[in-house]
Amino acid sequence: MKTQWLLGLALCAAAFGTQAQPSDESVTIPAPRLTIEQPERHYYIDPKESLEFRGTYELSNGQVLTLTAVGNVMYGEVGDQGQHRLVATRHNTFVALDRKLQVRLDRGQDGETSGEVLMAVPMRIAATGETGEQVVRLAAR
Repeated sequence: MKTQWLLGLALCAAAFGTQAQPSDESVTIPAPRLTIEQPERHYYIDPKESLEFRGTYELSNGQVLTLTAVGNVMYGEVGDQGQHRLVATRHNTFVALDRKLQVRLDRGQDGETSGEVLMAVPMRIAATGETGEQVVRLAAR
């Protein structure tokens, strides 16, 4: 009985010893990629409802987002980078048909506006010289 107990104790000590050894393996976890996706269905927003969102909003990077509308067609523009036609995906979220811009605006009970803007910006890969786009997240105020 003592032998079995000592053998069990020795096996436990050996198991703990192997777990405590540092591993030379490394694990790389890639950063999440932001994307702008077109919705399967569009949310209808009438011209009266779109009035709530028209205007200019300061973004966290210092640029200005401008939302305009002609009838029930909304447009969004960051700085002077060109307008993008937007479709509503929810009552407060809009996505550009060209997938270059996504806007979510939230109105607080105090009247303050906050939100999030995803914007596709051009980027160049230094190693290869290739150009592409990267989606960045900005806060709207």
